[in-house]
Amino acid sequence: MNFLSDVITYVRRIIKSPSNSSISDNLIIDYINRFYINDVDAEMQVFDLKTKYQFQTSPGVDQYNMPLYSFQSETPGSPGSPDIGMYPVYQGFLSPAYINGVQVQLQTQKTPFFNMFPNIVQNQQVVAVGDGGATYSFQLPILGNTTPVNIPVQAILRGHVDISGIIARGVNQDPPLVSTLDLTIPVTSALASFFITSSDATGKNVVVTDSGQFITNNVNQGLLMSPGNAPFGNTALPGGYLSSFAITGVTQANPAVINSTTTFVIGQSVTITGISGMTELNGNTYEVVGVSPTTVTIDVDSTLFTPYVSGGFLSSASNLVNYLTGDVELTFPVPIPDGVNISAQCYYFQTGLPRAILYYNNTLTLRSPPDRQYLVELDAYLSPAAFFNTSNALQFGYMAEYIARGAARKILLDTGDVDQFNFYEPEFNRQRNLVWKRSQRQWTNNRTETIYSQGSGRYGYGNNNGAVL
Repeated sequence: MNFLSDVITYVRRIIKSPSNSSISDNLIIDYINRFYINDVDAEMQVFDLKTKYQFQTSPGVDQYNMPLYSFQSETPGSPGSPDIGMYPVYQGFLSPAYINGVQVQLQTQKTPFFNMFPNIVQNQQVVAVGDGGATYSFQLPILGNTTPVNIPVQAILRGHVDISGIIARGVNQDPPLVSTLDLTIPVTSALASFFITSSDATGKNVVVTDSGQFITNNVNQGLLMSPGNAPFGNTALPGGYLSSFAITGVTQANPAVINSTTTFVIGQSVTITGISGMTELNGNTYEVVGVSPTTVTIDVDSTLFTPYVSGGFLSSASNLVNYLTGDVELTFPVPIPDGVNISAQCYYFQTGLPRAILYYNNTLTLRSPPDRQYLVELDAYLSPAAFFNTSNALQFGYMAEYIARGAARKILLDTGDVDQFNFYEPEFNRQRNLVWKRSQRQWTNNRTETIYSQGSGRYGYGNNNGAVL
């Protein structure tokens, strides 16, 4: 038995549409979601689908997307099966909210939240000076973390990919972990927090930002990019991100020339591993001083090294910002002229125990950013259709006809079938009253607020700030 399939079947019987030819299962699912999220919550207060959402913060990470369901179906891939894509697990959150057991504010409006916790851009700092090339390395001076990083940490805010961008990728992974920039994420879903600015030879701005994407082997290193116009204008920087290429030969010369077909550029740092013969190169990092389609020249004198025999890899991690140490290595899209300043901008907060949460655009934002792992707990309402497609939904069978009639009611209104709408309206109202009566049994245990007994809303933790969206 599948609860969602049963509801879809009820809907089809009411609207007299037995197959996908006139209206698809996925469209019916959309009507079910909209009816439950919009109409049910507005018409009655129900306890069903209410649960607790818990997660652990990561040091220095201030934004957390709502979790998504993965693809699920009663019979995955079968024609007409009610597949549920990456839909949010929760439709909204309620007060109270707790962080490590301490009650904190839960806001749903950006203005009052950022009035209390403004994102103040740090003054531009000159971090490097142009030398006529495109590749540069520097460190932000405002961070004092050691390597390896131990908590508590200081941190700059990180770029973020919102829930729409995660869905657009088609990969249920938050944040995105990649070896090269994923250009399927829309510009409007990549929210930058770190900016590097300079000018080219014509005086035109050259801007590099973080992308909200992180390198696969280090979740604290964000990929940098060239920002572009919507919808998919963001572009990868030259030289790659996490790159590894096979070596087929190394000369005994000053400087050494490596036979390898790469995408490296002059000025990049590369690491050599796995060589047989000229083992003096293994484990060392060198600067690229020359490139051709099939060779890479590095700044080392290999004249007296052991002759190369075979194997080896030439690797580089570039165009990254380390949010904990402040280390940056990047290749601009164009060369930066001699003497032109290269500046950095960022949002910097003193980390600690967060005391407020903003729920906006399906994202939870914490202030202050956490300096270590903290347990966050919120009351939440599960999203309906995705949950109904699981075996755990059987206990909600008493609502099946009500939900089906509500979704069918919206379809009949949209299609203008007034006769059918009026015919089924009395039975819809009867089912709604039955569900409402069941829910009222829960509310009878709640004490009504009076002028002598007020709830916690007067302290900023109540309904005005914590309403479900």
